[in-house]
Amino acid sequence: MKLYLSRHGQAVSQAATDALRPLTEAGRAALLSHWQSLQGRGVQINGLIVSPYLRAQQTADCIAQVYSGLSRQECPYLTPDSHPQALFDWLLANPPAPNTVLVSHMPLVSQLTAKWTGVPERVGFNVGTVACFDVDVTAADGAQLLWLCSPGEELTSR
Repeated sequence: MKLYLSRHGQAVSQAATDALRPLTEAGRAALLSHWQSLQGRGVQINGLIVSPYLRAQQTADCIAQVYSGLSRQECPYLTPDSHPQALFDWLLANPPAPNTVLVSHMPLVSQLTAKWTGVPERVGFNVGTVACFDVDVTAADGAQLLWLCSPGEELTSR
């Protein structure tokens, strides 16, 4: 099944806490344009699993604006300091529908990509970057990275 992993959009640099940092207006605009472009290229999305942090929630709002009618679930294991294995365990207990987007943060998105694909090199995720995986199982070495696309870039297969 296909699953997508998205880093949140551009956020303000400071807030009362890291969890409360909102997206900038430029970040919102870039996300909307990026997801409209992905939709135009045939990317189908059926659901969202989202970090509880504000900037990830707002990123999910932008995705939902492009793809209306999406279900949304919050996951406490999509925060920046979460461990990939904790997320894998959560996903096994809460199986995502095909074409679900996981909205998270650095460094987790890079660590998760390495663990999921079994490729030790760190994959860079700019703000708003989306990765598409062909997932056999939500566990280490259980997926193949199909493509990675940052706002303003073309889809690039790996």
